Amino acid sequence: MLAALLLPATLAGCARYVPRPIDAATSASHLAARRLDDAALRRFLAAMGHPTPRWGIGTLTLVAVFERPDLRIAVADQAIARGGLVAATALPNPTLGLSPTFNTAAGLPSPIKIGPIVDFMIDSFGARAADAAAARANIAAARAAIRTAAWRERARVRDALLAVWQARAEAAIADRAARTAAASQIVLEQRFTAGMIAAPVLTAGQINAEQTGFAAAEAARRSALALTRLAAAIGMPAAALRGIPLDLAAFDTVPQPHDVARLARAALIGRPAVRAALATYRAAQDRLRAAIDRQYPGFTIGPGYHYDQGDNKFLLALSVPLPVFNQNEGPIAIARAQRRRAAARFDAVQQHVLAMIDQARADLRASAVALRAADRSVASTDRTAAAAAQAFHVGASGRLSLLGARQAAIVARQDALTARVQNLAAIGRLEDALHHRFFRSSP
Repeated sequence: MLAALLLPATLAGCARYVPRPIDAATSASHLAARRLDDAALRRFLAAMGHPTPRWGIGTLTLVAVFERPDLRIAVADQAIARGGLVAATALPNPTLGLSPTFNTAAGLPSPIKIGPIVDFMIDSFGARAADAAAARANIAAARAAIRTAAWRERARVRDALLAVWQARAEAAIADRAARTAAASQIVLEQRFTAGMIAAPVLTAGQINAEQTGFAAAEAARRSALALTRLAAAIGMPAAALRGIPLDLAAFDTVPQPHDVARLARAALIGRPAVRAALATYRAAQDRLRAAIDRQYPGFTIGPGYHYDQGDNKFLLALSVPLPVFNQNEGPIAIARAQRRRAAARFDAVQQHVLAMIDQARADLRASAVALRAADRSVASTDRTAAAAAQAFHVGASGRLSLLGARQAAIVARQDALTARVQNLAAIGRLEDALHHRFFRSSP
């Protein structure tokens, strides 16, 4: 009778398996068809405060969050951790037992002895509480991992956008250098024809023009490749970015970071990676507490009923494991070692964060010095080019001198761009080390 009552209730609460197969061909077609004007993506961007998106760092990071699987993996890991909490706090199911016997020597009033016994496992309350605390710590670690994954998406988009900004700036300078070299080549050919210069001078000019033309073509190629890198960073096919106006203003005027010491102290305590490592250590400590509490195991209580040769008998069975041969030494030793490992990993994470901060700060200081020197060089060559232009206009110098001064100014701008990119990359590494935003999209 008891089994008949329990069975429908048990089946009613059972989960049912629903298959969700993945077809590689369908998935590939979906990936190739992704576009920035997708209706679901636009609804997501509007919900996140970007109803009319400007395609800069902020918006494209949200696109990456929506399209790429990394954040979904981190969220699924958190769901797994929540399932661990459900498992840790769930009560063990009772066990229903039936042991019918037939006594051939006792025919009256009945040779049958039958009846159910329901066993309830009463676990150590301290161990159950420790298991639940460990599961909650795992959830906290998974939650911190979500924030880390979100930051990785932003860093990936930022670096890809910076590569696009750099490639386009390099292409513009290379194109200007190629046009200047071509103009110089025309002047050299005219002078060679007039017998004013020797053939080696003309040849050197031709080589310079060819080299600058090749550099311009290479810069255009790098610009196209940078766009494909950005597409990969946001989880889109390269075709999705064709004709899309990118907002690169975040790299045009970036103030040098300040108050880094305060941000560094905060990062050593509050960075998601540090919080995740600390939560993992707390989980290991709670698992050790649970293992120690299980030295004193729980017990089983089993109320039951027997129909014994015509008599109704009510039973109460009680069983307790005897910790004679072991006192849970193995699990305790494993849990102690896991706690030591978690402590060492926490130290390693903090040391890694500190090293990232120190390296980024040193790189930032050095790159800022190089950038200031490059800017001074640009200012100097610009003044020289302006003086050469004035001298050319009044007839005090020839066109070749003017083009040479302009070429020197272009080279200085190329060096300044290199220094600028190195400085921006150093700021990006400091962003990653501190988990603090310095690059911001235009309003």
